[in-house]
Amino acid sequence: MPSSDWSALPLDLLGNIAIKLETIEDFIYFSTVCRCWNRASSTIKHLWRGTPVPWLLLAENTKDNNPNCIRKIVNLSNNKCYKFPLPETSGARCSGSAYGWVATIDRHLNVQLINPITKARIQFPSLENIPGLHSYDQKIDKTKENYINWCLSGFVDKLVVLKAVSQSCRHEFVIVVFYLIKSVAMARPGDQSWTSILTDKSNGKMVDVMVMGDQVFGLYNGGRLVYWNANEFFNLEFVKQIDYSPIQRHIFEELYHRIHSIYLIQSGSELIMALRYKTEVPDETGRDFDYDIVYRTLGFELYKLNAITKLWEEIEELGDEALLLGCNSSMSVSNASRKCLQGGCMYFTDDETQFWHVPKEFAGHDMGVYDIKKNELCRFYEGDDTRCRTGPPTFFIPQF
Repeated sequence: MPSSDWSALPLDLLGNIAIKLETIEDFIYFSTVCRCWNRASSTIKHLWRGTPVPWLLLAENTKDNNPNCIRKIVNLSNNKCYKFPLPETSGARCSGSAYGWVATIDRHLNVQLINPITKARIQFPSLENIPGLHSYDQKIDKTKENYINWCLSGFVDKLVVLKAVSQSCRHEFVIVVFYLIKSVAMARPGDQSWTSILTDKSNGKMVDVMVMGDQVFGLYNGGRLVYWNANEFFNLEFVKQIDYSPIQRHIFEELYHRIHSIYLIQSGSELIMALRYKTEVPDETGRDFDYDIVYRTLGFELYKLNAITKLWEEIEELGDEALLLGCNSSMSVSNASRKCLQGGCMYFTDDETQFWHVPKEFAGHDMGVYDIKKNELCRFYEGDDTRCRTGPPTFFIPQF
C-alpha cells in the first residue's frame, strides 16, 4: 500500500481541518508538521475559535541563570508546563487577560500588550507619562533600582485589559491602570500619554472595571456600580460616570478592618462581585509578621447584581462557572462543555502589591483555589516557581 504524502493535501482542505481543532495546543502542533501545514494554519488562525482554556504564566526565574528569558506557562486543563522565550517580560510587571494578551510594564516603564503565543506586541504610552507619578519624586528613594521596583509594585495597584465590543470604536483594546491615591487612568495604542478617569472619591476607591455589551462598568470598594457608554469610553469622549447601583455599606463593614480584594466579573448575562478575605500571618512569637508568608487568603463571598432592584445579593454557588481572580483582569470560564477547571470555584493568584517587597522570597505565595460550596481551600499548582518581586503568576486565555 503506497504511503500518502500528507504535505501535498490542498491548502483549503488543511485549513478546514485546522479550524476544527479543539485546543490551541493541537493547533500549534498542527502548524509545526511541515511548511505546507504551517502555511495553511497561518492563513486561517485569525478565524480559529477553539476551547478557551486558561493558562498560568508563572513568575520569572530570577534565581538561576536564564539568558534566554524563558518563562514557564502551565495549561490548567492538563497541568502540562510549556517553556516560552519571553525577553519582553524580563523584570516586568505582568497582568493577563481573556483576550490572549498580557499587559506588561517593563524595567524602563514601557507599557505594552504581549501575546505570549504569537509574540505580537501593541505599544502604549510610558508609565512615566501617567498623571501624578512625579508628584512622589521627593518622597521616595530615587536610586534607579528602588524607583523602578516602587513604580511596578508600590505605585501601580492593578492593570486591566478591556476589549471593545462595538465596531465603531477606533481602538479595539485599552489598558486601565489603578494606582495610588484612588487614581485611575486609561490609554489606547498610539496615545502619547494617559488619560485620567474622573472618579467620585466620595464613593471610595474604584477597584475594577469591565465591558459588558455597550457599557463599561466600574466598581467602587463600597459596592457602588457606575458605568460609561463603551463607545465614548474607548474613544475618550466620556464626560462623567453614571451611577448604576447604590452603596451597600453593610456588606463591606467587616472588610474595612482586614486585608482584602474586591473584583467585578461578567458571568454570562450577569454581574458578579467577589469579596476576597485575607488574614495577616504572625511569626512564631505572635508579635510580628512571618516575613516569608505575611498574609494568606481565607475565603470568598460572592454577590450577584439584581437587575431589577440594582442591589447586590449574596449567592452560595456558581454552578459550572469558575472565576479567575488576582494579578490579572477578572475572568469567568464556563465548564459546561469541558472539565478543564473545577466548577463553582475561585482560582486566585497573589495581588496584594503593598506587601510584595516584604516576603523573603518576594511576591506570589498567596495562590490557590477556593470551592465556595464546600468552603474548602487548596493549592492547584505545586511548583516552587511562583515568587518574584514584581511579577507573580497571572492567568490569561491564549488566543491568536
